[in-house]
Amino acid sequence: MTYGELARRTGRTPRAVRSRLDALVEAHGVRLATEVDLALLGVHAEALLWITADPGALEETGQILSRHPQVRFTAATTGSSSLLVAVAATDLSALYVILTGTVGALPHISGLEVTPILSGVKRTGLVRPASISV
Repeated sequence: MTYGELARRTGRTPRAVRSRLDALVEAHGVRLATEVDLALLGVHAEALLWITADPGALEETGQILSRHPQVRFTAATTGSSSLLVAVAATDLSALYVILTGTVGALPHISGLEVTPILSGVKRTGLVRPASISV
């Protein structure tokens, strides 16, 4: 939405809206995110990795994975796995390299389950058109 549209909806001036939005972003009250169709960037394989890491190495393992360029999201979890990692790759062969080369090379991982994402319909709060598939 433009500042003008926000101003009309809120009964304020565009300048006031911009100032308020800038203050909210600076205070971390609002986070701006961009939705990108990954297929346009050559990404045709996505997966969630449910990783079991040694408790003493959980932080280190999560940090290492979070810095990998094909990792989109990393979080510590509870339950049968201790890390949830979302990865994006150009194709299934590239996904295999992430699993065997990157994840497989980490010394403190004792378990891994892979959930391929066959089709995404909602991301970052936006419902994607049915004609777009990953």
